[in-house]
Amino acid sequence: MSSVKSNAMTNKYRKLKAKMSDRFKNMKQGGTWMKVENWLNVSKLVVGVGMVIFIISMITKQIDGELVAYYWMAGGVITTIIMSTILLSRKSGNHSIGSFIEKMFSLYVPSLVTLVPIIALIVIFHEVKRVLHRSSAHLPSQFYTFHYLTFFFLTLQLVLLNNFFNGEVRALLAGITNPNKAAYMAALLLTTLVSLVSVAELYIIITRFITDG
Repeated sequence: MSSVKSNAMTNKYRKLKAKMSDRFKNMKQGGTWMKVENWLNVSKLVVGVGMVIFIISMITKQIDGELVAYYWMAGGVITTIIMSTILLSRKSGNHSIGSFIEKMFSLYVPSLVTLVPIIALIVIFHEVKRVLHRSSAHLPSQFYTFHYLTFFFLTLQLVLLNNFFNGEVRALLAGITNPNKAAYMAALLLTTLVSLVSVAELYIIITRFITDG
């Protein structure tokens, strides 16, 4: 059964890669290779590939694969930060430096708070990778519970971040203010706190397991 699921997720991963390849090809052919909006779409696909890699690795219980997935997710968020900075700088016109910094800060905060739990997970799994490899068959059930719970909240954050930037890009291109910005920022801050609590509990479970082992 797990083999069937793994094959299905592998096929999904290949389709995402093909979609990314088509996106790059269309960008080149259309003469819009450096268009910021296209790169923001690519960053979403990068995050999507990371999530598919994580699910495949979770099914097959490959710790290294999960680390790779976190790197992909982090790469997608960082690309979003860079591209949103470029987009804002191009659309700011004659606005003052203070106004630009204020707008940039409002874009950085949602991205950075989403990046924090991803980086925390990368650090934790790098530290305990060898132990998890050696004792993967004997890990307590609480480890998997909080591991999946953390991924769920992280996925929720990434979905919220995607919706936030969809609204922000449309607002920037139209020269208006995104009416849902405050709601999305509040939701992202809340899910970040929940994610960090889940990450902390996951770390406690791992360290207790190492100590008992």
